[in-house]
Order: sequence, then structure tokens, then C-alpha cells
Amino acid sequence: MSKDIMKIKVSDIFEGFPDFEQQQPQQRQQQPRQRRVVHGSDKPRRLSVNETKTFHKKKHLIGRTIIQRTDSRETHYGARALNARFPSYLDRHTRDFDIFTPHPYRDARETEKALDKKFNGDFFYVTQAEHPGTWKVKAHATDETYADYTKTPKGIPRENIRGIFYPTIPHIEKSLKRTLNDPTASHRHTKDQDSFNRIQIYKMNRRMF
Repeated sequence: MSKDIMKIKVSDIFEGFPDFEQQQPQQRQQQPRQRRVVHGSDKPRRLSVNETKTFHKKKHLIGRTIIQRTDSRETHYGARALNARFPSYLDRHTRDFDIFTPHPYRDARETEKALDKKFNGDFFYVTQAEHPGTWKVKAHATDETYADYTKTPKGIPRENIRGIFYPTIPHIEKSLKRTLNDPTASHRHTKDQDSFNRIQIYKMNRRMF
């Protein structure tokens, strides 16, 4: 019986007494709280006349800045993946960059910071797209999107062209065929049919030379 008494802790005896609880602050504070990262969207803001002037004078630097901060983990897809290969007459004009990345939110934030630094102020913001897992970098001045960052699909085959990674042409063709055969994606059929046809022209041109 004496052994059982010796096993009892003093804290067990006085647990619940206010005076004893107040004497133990350090024990309760020894475990640091883990910081939780919240992926939040920003709100657009109105620019002054001088800020608007700065934006339009420097907007030609946007694409170059996005490319400069691209690393080997990122894959550019969409219209730019075809424009990078096609002769200029087959190009489709596009303003924004569609980018696959392992960390969409983080890379969107890094691009926003790089652009704000280039413009020397708060000219861009990050917001979540309607499509889950995609984050947009937009301009306060026009509310236009300049970069979309989406989680990289598993097993996407890539090709390095002048230092930028793009999906391979066979992979792009396969994706376009899948969309064109999907009745629920009819809103994309005209645009994707044009992309598919331009790929066929590109392939025919390559066979001729």
C-alpha cells in the first residue's frame, strides 16, 4: 500500500485548486502552437491616376517578369505551349500565362511579389479561381488575369523549349481529343478544334522539311 501512495504525483493531489494551477504557467506554455497557413484571396483596389499611368507604362514588363521567375518545376500549357513551337502565322494571341506547378498558391504569391517589386508598388493581387486548385494573379488597374497557377497533373510528359517546360504535342493532342469528344465541354469545342487543326498544320509542315 505504501508503494501505491508513493506513485501518486503532487499535481494529481492538488489538481483543480486555483492556487496550484496559477503556479504552473511554464508547464502549460512549453508546447509552441503550430502556425497554420491560410490561403486567402485578395481584394482588388482602385488606383490613382499616377498609379494607372505607371501600370500602363510598365505593363510590357509583365510577361518577361513571369518568365524570369519560372523554374524547372513549372510547366507552361495552353496557347503558349503551341505558340512556342508554331510559326508566327499559326500563333494565337494570349495575354495570360497558364502554368502547372506543385505549389499553385505559393507560386502565384511569388509572382505577385515579383511584379509589385518591378512596378515599385501594390499593382497586382492574388485570387482563387472558380476551378478548385487554381490561383490567379491579376492587375488592380484592369482586373485582367496575367497568370493562372494550377496543381500539376500526375505523369504529364514535358519538353524543354528555350528553357521553359511545356507539355509534349502528343499529350496536348490527346487532351484536345478528349475535350472534343465530351458533350459537356461544348463551350470549348470551337476553340479546341482550332488548336487541334493548327497542330495538324504544324505537323504537316514539319514532314515537308
